[in-house]
Amino acid sequence: MKVDYTLYLVTDRRLMRTQTLTEAVKQAILGGCTMVQLREKDSSSKVFLQQAQEVKRITDQYQVPLIINDRLDIALAVGAFGIHIGQNDLPVPVVRQIIGKDMLLGVSVSSVEEAGQAMEDGADYLGVGAMFTTGTKTDAGMVSMEELIRIRRITNLPIVVIGGINRENAGAFRPMGIDGLAVVSSIIGQSDIRKAAGEIKRHFIGRQTMKFKAAIFDLDGTLLNSMDVWKQIDISFLQKRGLPVPADYVTEICSRSFAEAAQYTIDLFKISEKVEDMVKEWEEMAVYEYAHNVELMPHTLEYILKLKDMGVKLAVATGLPEKLFLPCLENNGVLELFDVCCSTDEVKRGKEYPDIFAFAAQKLDVCPEQCLVFDDVLPAVRSAKQSGMLVCGVYDKYSAHHRTEMEQIADGYLIDFKDAPLPDCED
Repeated sequence: MKVDYTLYLVTDRRLMRTQTLTEAVKQAILGGCTMVQLREKDSSSKVFLQQAQEVKRITDQYQVPLIINDRLDIALAVGAFGIHIGQNDLPVPVVRQIIGKDMLLGVSVSSVEEAGQAMEDGADYLGVGAMFTTGTKTDAGMVSMEELIRIRRITNLPIVVIGGINRENAGAFRPMGIDGLAVVSSIIGQSDIRKAAGEIKRHFIGRQTMKFKAAIFDLDGTLLNSMDVWKQIDISFLQKRGLPVPADYVTEICSRSFAEAAQYTIDLFKISEKVEDMVKEWEEMAVYEYAHNVELMPHTLEYILKLKDMGVKLAVATGLPEKLFLPCLENNGVLELFDVCCSTDEVKRGKEYPDIFAFAAQKLDVCPEQCLVFDDVLPAVRSAKQSGMLVCGVYDKYSAHHRTEMEQIADGYLIDFKDAPLPDCED
C-alpha cells in the first residue's frame, strides 16, 4: 500500500459527534483523509482492541493505512499498517526490532535534536508539533515555524505536522515541503466530518477546480485496476497461437472495441481467424475476472461520492461490453452511482473517435462543453478534446510513455484520484 500522508486523521472519541467511531472514520476518509491514527488514551486494552478491529475493517475497505498510537501490542494484534510513538514511549530501536522492517513507524518530535535521533534510530516518518495551541495534545511542547524549517532541512523523511491544524492555517505548510497534516478536532469534532476534511485538504494542496456539470469515466486503467488482468489475458491469447506479445500491444487495443481489437490483431499478425470467434474467446476469459477480481483504483470511490454529493452527473464511457463492466461495477458497489453507462458497442466505433463521448453527453442531457472526461490512453484523450469536452488524462503504467503528449492535450493530468479536480460551483 502506497503511503499518502496528505491528510492524517487522529481520532478522539471524546470530540466526535457521530454515534460510532467507525462512522466518524468512514466520513473522514470519504472527505479525503489518507491515513488514520487510532488514539485511545483512556480506554482499557479490551476496548482499544475492539475499536482497532472495527476501525481496521473500514480502513481496509478504503485502502487507507491504519496507525495505532503508542500501543505496540494492539498494533501487532490487529495487523495495523503502522505504529506511532512519542518521546516517552518505548525507544525507537526497540520498537523497530519488535515490529520488523515492514511495519510503518512514526515518531513525535519537537526539535531538531529529537528529529535527528528519530531518523538515526529508524523512524519512517516524523510527527512534528504542536504547531499551534490545542486542547487535544496537552503534553506536547510548542514548535515554532523556524524550528519546523530547520527540521525539514535536516531530513528527507516525511513530515506530518500536528497541533491546532485547521482550514485557516493548513495552506501555510505545503510551500514548506511538509508532507501532511495531522488533524484531530477540526475534523472529528465537526458536525459534517466529510466536508471538514475536504476543506482542510483543499486548503493544503490547493485542489484544482474546473467548470463542469458532468463527469465521464473510462473504466480499464482509469476507474478499474484491470490492466494487469488484460495483460495476462492477452499474453495467454497470443501464446496459445504461438505469437509474440508486442510491447505496445495492450496500449494499442485498450481504447478499441472488442471487434476493433480483434481486427487489429488479425491485421497485425496476418492470422486467418474470425473476428466474432476471437471476441467470444476474449470475453469468456475476462467474464470471471471482472465479475470477481477486478477492483477500483485507489481513491476513486471517495471522488465519485464527492461528485455525486455536489450534484454532478456521472457516466461511464468504456470499450468494454456490458457483460464485463456491469457485474464489475455492481461487485464494487458503484453501479447505482452512475446516471448513464455507455459502451463503444453502442456507437460501433472505438474511443479513437469522439462518438462514445458525444453519446454519453447526449444521454446525460449535458452539453459537451460542460463535461469532464477521465481517460488513461492517448487516442481517447485526443478524441474527447475533439468533441469539445474538458479532459483529464489519468496515469497508467501501460500508457505512461504517452504522458507528455497527454499533458499537452488535456486540461489536467492525474497520478491519483485524490487530486482529481472538483467542479467550480460559483455559477
